[in-house]
Amino acid sequence: MSRTWGRLVLAVGLVGVVINGVDWAVSGSVSWSDAFPLFLTAVAGAELSMGPRRRALRTAAAVILLTVGFAVGVPAAADLVAGAPVDWLDLTLGVLTALYAVVGTAALLARRRANRSAPV
Repeated sequence: MSRTWGRLVLAVGLVGVVINGVDWAVSGSVSWSDAFPLFLTAVAGAELSMGPRRRALRTAAAVILLTVGFAVGVPAAADLVAGAPVDWLDLTLGVLTALYAVVGTAALLARRRANRSAPV
């Protein structure tokens, strides 16, 4: 992502965070989809930052994505198993989140194995 697009995504994400924060303060209710602007902000911040902050922001974005994905996907999967009406968008988000977690774990294990077997 170029720095210009990164700044644009960061600005849009921050506006979304502020809007959702005000909405939460006024209405008193918050939904899991309200975390998406926070995820956008963390990803854009990670792309724009350098050094150790970049890794921390990428980790924060991954944690937000996994939390929101599983919080939305697990109840949808439970509804599917129970035979209740299913929100297919939530179920799809949960499945994609599970795939993201599997691929991320496999990549981490492969990286550790490659670093361990590399000649010193």
